[in-house]
Amino acid sequence: MNKKIKISQSLMKGYAEYHQGNECGLAFKARYITKEVAFPSSEAMLLGNYFEYHATGSIPRNGGIPNGEVTKQGKLTAPYERAFASASFCKALFRHFDINILETNYLLEDEKEKGYLDVFAEWNGQKVIIDLKYTSLIEDKWSDFGWHIDFLPQKENILIQGVSYKKLAKSVLGIVNIPFYFWVFDAKNPLNVRIIEEIVDDNRFEQHQQAVDNTLYMIEQNIKSDNWIPRPNLLRCASYPLLAT
Repeated sequence: MNKKIKISQSLMKGYAEYHQGNECGLAFKARYITKEVAFPSSEAMLLGNYFEYHATGSIPRNGGIPNGEVTKQGKLTAPYERAFASASFCKALFRHFDINILETNYLLEDEKEKGYLDVFAEWNGQKVIIDLKYTSLIEDKWSDFGWHIDFLPQKENILIQGVSYKKLAKSVLGIVNIPFYFWVFDAKNPLNVRIIEEIVDDNRFEQHQQAVDNTLYMIEQNIKSDNWIPRPNLLRCASYPLLAT
């Protein structure tokens, strides 16, 4: 492959899963390197895409407009009704806070890293990044993807996003220490939302850059050797499209 690899948060997390023995090397290669097949979206991802489309108008990067799941009577199912209600509430909050949306699904990339900003906006006279989350784990303490506020400082897999995007905003846009917010919407209650600003210490930027460099080096070595360890697992393999290729 001649195309230069750039680190995204999903790529970094995916490689960490592979490196730790929790992901199949062939699946990682197909998903992130060759992109030879399209992997199906989970129900949570489909709901998130539907919510974000109706909240901001942003179309998923696969180009398809999200359609809600409907009943036999042609009405939205309860999960999609809640997602639509949350999206309406999100738009109302944008208006209430007088947030001027400049870009959605906004790509920032430098020499080694890239990321898509859900919302790049002006808020209270300054440029900000807003990352939208739609989750059923807003009160969860123990899951790696849980958003309970008391345990959030321990969730580096979540907080790494703010570090990456603030770093990209500095290197690409020249904005130093841009405010970064998670807007977390509850998939169980459309009126429940948490607005969380992530504050990043300078040493975390250095640690993040080292992690990016290390991940990029290891992936490039795997690509050169084309040595990807397969890890067959019946349940995991049954959900992957590789068997059909």
